[in-house]
Amino acid sequence: MAQQPNRPREYRKPTKTITELTAKLRSRGLTIANEEAAITALTFIGYYRLRGYFVPFYQMTNGQRPQIAEPKTFHPGTTLEDIISLYEFDRKLRLIVLEQIQKVEIGLRTCLSEHMSAAYGCHWFMNLTALNKEYDYDGFFGQINAAKEVFITHYRENYDHPKYPPSWMITETLSFGAWSRVYKDLLPYDQKEVAKKFNIRNAEVMASWFHTLSHFRNLAAHHNRIWNRRFMVFAPMKLHGLELHMSNGSTLYSRLVVLKYLSDQVSWSDGLKIQLNQLMEERPSCVSWEKMGFVQDWETDTLWTRQVSPPPQLDPGATSPE
Repeated sequence: MAQQPNRPREYRKPTKTITELTAKLRSRGLTIANEEAAITALTFIGYYRLRGYFVPFYQMTNGQRPQIAEPKTFHPGTTLEDIISLYEFDRKLRLIVLEQIQKVEIGLRTCLSEHMSAAYGCHWFMNLTALNKEYDYDGFFGQINAAKEVFITHYRENYDHPKYPPSWMITETLSFGAWSRVYKDLLPYDQKEVAKKFNIRNAEVMASWFHTLSHFRNLAAHHNRIWNRRFMVFAPMKLHGLELHMSNGSTLYSRLVVLKYLSDQVSWSDGLKIQLNQLMEERPSCVSWEKMGFVQDWETDTLWTRQVSPPPQLDPGATSPE
């Protein structure tokens, strides 16, 4: 008998109303005491987005690799408030991540710009010998051309040459991802010099970490779930001395280790550790350090116990010079 040719599979699930979705959740055992709250959540957050937050509350199969038991059923007593609490926890976690990555991003683009300007001039990015020959110059220049900042417009209106503004202007216009790619395509000597600013001696590790954080930032900025995410791409390379912390490169913790180490180099505030501890004081019952990939005894390791001191001029306890 001739084999049937492969046919395109058609998606045929119908669109469901808020009322139908509420009924579906109740049929799975979710307690919804406040109908208005359910309508608000499904209207402004959406069923599909909330699905990822249902999983910790579903009953699972037994075995080494538990799966969601079919038909899907919530653990007895699970409420809509439990789901929203977990959603809010993850939202606040993303905000912490974005705040800390901002420090590292500014540090990267400033250090890279200053080093390259000192070595090759403030229009170094127009020097075809300053970067790897495979670098995407068209994409880089395209981002500059698309910039709408007042200072970029001022440059265009007042200067005809060089075509593009100096490096310290364009640092304010390009994305973290763009600077991560620039770093990857610097010449080896320049990569090492920039990496030293962050107390890293291996340029490959530095390139890997910036790429990891660029992807991490994009996930957080686009509101993806991160608290228990299994990161399938861009695992950070291991840095000597941090191998234990990075034994599993697919966890949230492995990303937070990178962020902690780099933010410590560019900031005198130990904000990440403080913010995480404060957030965990209000965590939902289904959340734990272990489920986020934190290794055993992480909190006593020097990475997380390092004393961070402010510069003397900002330390209220410092003695003023006479």
